[in-house]
Amino acid sequence: MSAAQSDLLAAALDVFRTQGYAGTTLEQIAAEAHLDVGAVRAQYADKGSLFAALLASYSPLRDLEAALDGVQGDTADDLLRDAMRRLIRAIQDNKRFLELAALDVQANHGAFLASLSTKLFPRATMFLERLKATGQLRPVSDVILSRALVAMLMGFVLSEQAMPQVARVAMRMFPQRAWIDGMVDLMLYGILEDDAR
Repeated sequence: MSAAQSDLLAAALDVFRTQGYAGTTLEQIAAEAHLDVGAVRAQYADKGSLFAALLASYSPLRDLEAALDGVQGDTADDLLRDAMRRLIRAIQDNKRFLELAALDVQANHGAFLASLSTKLFPRATMFLERLKATGQLRPVSDVILSRALVAMLMGFVLSEQAMPQVARVAMRMFPQRAWIDGMVDLMLYGILEDDAR
């Protein structure tokens, strides 16, 4: 990517973050990038195509693929804990993408997120097969299990983002690993006492 292209995308990021998708125009982005709007239109016909390029440039796809490929463990417990730690780290390492993903949901009904999920599907399926191959899971639909795992992952990431600053400070009193392990414990063992099941 050229320096000019990088500068344009940086300007677009700033404008989309401050104005939102609906409030952003190519004219605003051009002004932020110190370019003529014609120069921007020569590369991007509309703000949708520029936004798509921005999403692609900040996509965590490679980091998420590496996270899934690197999962280690022999038990369902070990595999799930390692997967969640790696995936959460990959998402947190791509904080800018989280902001853009929220805009994608608002403006495009999550079209980019859906395409990202489609690209991750083969690796996610391999992880799910490894998890099931331990023989330690209850019989449950792959679709339900997959959705629960995605909900757990996204719930963890989004709940950190949605907390007021004071709560974020309080949450840091415990290491992130403890929060992830607690979440995985609830997934694996539920919230009921053994004798209440």
